[in-house]
Amino acid sequence: MKKNDYFIGECVDQSHDGKGIVKYEGFTYFVNGMITGEVGQIKCIKMLKNYGVGRLIELQKPSPERVNPKCHIYQGCGGCHLMHLSSKGQQEFKTKRVKDCMERIGHLEVDVQPCLMQENPWYYRNKVQMPLGYDKNGQLVTGFYKQKTNDIIACNECLIQNEESNAVIQRVKELFVEYNIKPYDKVTHRGNIKHILTKKGYHSEEFMLCFITYQKTIKHIDQIVEILIQEFPHIKTIIQNINERHDNVILGDEEKILYGKGYIYDTLLDNQYKISLKSFYQINPIQVEKLYQTAIDLAHLNNDSIVLDAYCGIGTITLSLAKHVKKVYGVEVVPQAIEDAKNKNPDAFEQLIQPQLQRMYRVAICMLHNEEDAADAIQETVLKCWQKIGQLKSEEYFGTWLTRILINQCKDILKERKKVVPLEEFPELIHEDHYFTNEWGKILSNLNGKYQIVMELYYVDGFSTKEIARMLHITEVNVRSRMVRGRKQLEQILTVRAMD
Repeated sequence: MKKNDYFIGECVDQSHDGKGIVKYEGFTYFVNGMITGEVGQIKCIKMLKNYGVGRLIELQKPSPERVNPKCHIYQGCGGCHLMHLSSKGQQEFKTKRVKDCMERIGHLEVDVQPCLMQENPWYYRNKVQMPLGYDKNGQLVTGFYKQKTNDIIACNECLIQNEESNAVIQRVKELFVEYNIKPYDKVTHRGNIKHILTKKGYHSEEFMLCFITYQKTIKHIDQIVEILIQEFPHIKTIIQNINERHDNVILGDEEKILYGKGYIYDTLLDNQYKISLKSFYQINPIQVEKLYQTAIDLAHLNNDSIVLDAYCGIGTITLSLAKHVKKVYGVEVVPQAIEDAKNKNPDAFEQLIQPQLQRMYRVAICMLHNEEDAADAIQETVLKCWQKIGQLKSEEYFGTWLTRILINQCKDILKERKKVVPLEEFPELIHEDHYFTNEWGKILSNLNGKYQIVMELYYVDGFSTKEIARMLHITEVNVRSRMVRGRKQLEQILTVRAMD
């Protein structure tokens, strides 16, 4: 099989993000949009060493759980992955995902009950963030980034966002056109408005609106604010967040309150929460209440119960349990998370991790050549990062630090497969039949972080410079340059060791 070849294949399973898994002549292909049990004509669009990527050309045997997506931009948007599956099909997929995680990661055989589905899974999200830009006709649009691109798919009504957010964002767009306020351009760094962000209290109906800007001021902002609060009385606060960065981090550090107090309130299982711009708050209030209440019911709690809520975060579960038991302890290993729990606001962790996910996936899939293993590695990496975030000295080094954790996690998975690569280029550290050792790891840890990563990927894991460039999203020339400098640092370290 080679690129652009066609074949007839059957989908035997689905990956964690809903891609169809097709086995053909002993080789695995990932195909967007296929459902387990379906047969179709597939075009091979990418061939890698351990797997391929296919495109569904013609469906010959559809699944009984296939439905027509309700959203007209579903294929291009990439925000939703399972809208072509019926509610029953999604329930089976999600239940199986939990069962697989329990067995593969937890090594536990448990009876996994069917996923609790939402009766009306539309217009539920209480938090919305939409980028702005121009379409090819020069019209101002709001929407979502097409998967793995910077292209905005225009969306005037998202079917999973609360309806008031849809209405407010469209009105804001009209006002920006009227007052000639331009969106920020990632390439030229001109323009001003990067994103529009909204939050809405499900029970309180209080509404927050935020303009995320590149510049410190917004033209005609007083008139815009006055119009919006008159037309949308649920708006309790309007904020300007200033982000002068040129990367994918959405929120900046500086905020201006343009109207109101800078926060809203909402309740979750009768507990009231103060929600600021950077507060983390569950995005599906209907399902989270159902989830928490189900956990409380199944735990058979009483007034004498003492409960330990491990990894409690800001404590929404802890507080929900409190009135059902004698005492509940919330335990969190991250000092900042304890502070967040006390204040019930900032959750910068989400803002740090979100822009890194695509690069993490690229690194993991290149090292492991397996979708499920890659997903497991990323999941464990995010967990370890959350646990160790207090050790991070500066946000500037977050990407490098996170990649190191991910690479070590991938290595652990490779060790389980008994994959070991000899280090032949530095014989002074190894003997015959000797392989990667803890001592070598200690030496590499003394290198500059950028050099350490490429040296490990090249010498330890056996990846080519081209593969490393693709993983780290840098040029191949940059990879070779880092390797040259890394070797020089390594030689200096080895010289010092020899003298000692």
